[in-house]
Amino acid sequence: MILEKGGKIMIIRSKRIYTDNGLVDGYLVVEDGKIKDIVDNTTTLTADIDVSDDMIIPGIFDTHNHGTMGYSLVGKNEGVDDEIKGYLKGLASQGVTNILPTASTEILKNVAEVAKEENDGATIVGIHSEGPYLNRVGEKGIHTGYPDVDMEFVKKMVSDSDGLLKLVALAPEIPGIDEAIKYFTEHGARVSYAHSDCNYAEALESFKKGITVSTHTSNVMSGIHHRNMGGLGACLLDEDLWCEVICDGLHVAPEMLELMFKVKPYDKWMMISDNVPIAGAPVGRYDLKGWLEVTVDDQGFCLTDTGRLFGSTKPVLYGMSVLHNKLGIPMETIVKMASLNPSIVYGFDKEKGSITVGKDADFVVISDDYKALYTYCNGRKVYDYQIDTDVFNPNFIKQAKLD
Repeated sequence: MILEKGGKIMIIRSKRIYTDNGLVDGYLVVEDGKIKDIVDNTTTLTADIDVSDDMIIPGIFDTHNHGTMGYSLVGKNEGVDDEIKGYLKGLASQGVTNILPTASTEILKNVAEVAKEENDGATIVGIHSEGPYLNRVGEKGIHTGYPDVDMEFVKKMVSDSDGLLKLVALAPEIPGIDEAIKYFTEHGARVSYAHSDCNYAEALESFKKGITVSTHTSNVMSGIHHRNMGGLGACLLDEDLWCEVICDGLHVAPEMLELMFKVKPYDKWMMISDNVPIAGAPVGRYDLKGWLEVTVDDQGFCLTDTGRLFGSTKPVLYGMSVLHNKLGIPMETIVKMASLNPSIVYGFDKEKGSITVGKDADFVVISDDYKALYTYCNGRKVYDYQIDTDVFNPNFIKQAKLD
């Protein structure tokens, strides 16, 4: 155990600390924003904080999130910087310590500027742009078209992101996209297979051009048929491709999740939320201006009048509960998919992604019902459920809630 005098030391007691070496009943020692030591219960320390009845897990790294708690990353409105800061606080309330904000291209500069500040919430470690080069095909096979590739716009995306662009999601079948893929990858961004109508062979061929990630695997891609494995089949069978996945149990059925995890090993999966601004909204009916009226049910899902999902509203923590309680996946495996795997993919695993001596003190205290109680970024508490009792954007409620 190392407890020299010097920097400020914080000791937290828990019977369930999910470390990179397994579950520990003991103490987490933090000093100057780093994990100083992990001590088991054979040694008794005086704890500053005792959360023995709750779990300590690595801080969640959500690489795909468009908004939450009434805060949006879509479009450039007045007060956009404050909107981003509110969003970061909302993320912290959901156990997210590191984030690739999935922002619309209009606000890439704003996100890059806010990232330079010390914010009271999750840490921006990069930027994700889902689009604009997507080929969304509806469930009934209706093509909605796609924009022409504009290399000047591509260059502006990279420039506006000020070195933070880590992921760009696109459809590889769009004419002229190969030049964009080359430019993005040469400038430090990964490229993801997204919103595509490619068949199996076309998808596999596209991976050879620099695509290394699959966006919300299963969703908005051609599915598996016994005579054509589709884009999904290609994503599952390509051994090198990293796969995002929404684990709320509705975007992908639990049985399908189980099948996908049997085909591709856990260490190639990254749990994501793909949340939209209405995530975390109170039960009720809302008018999403320019879209339609929706209802948030008592489970927190956002539904249209037909009962269809409208956007992703459950945080990664909820997905963790689905994987553990419905599929029986060990928490030691789940936390790697939520924290370590994305850290490896985007180059942060030396500092982040697991509770390991020497790494940044990014961790979350969660209850048995998978609610964040306390969230720490670099050893600094950025969310406390007893103090931060109202993190939902009040302006969203005023503008959108109907009843």
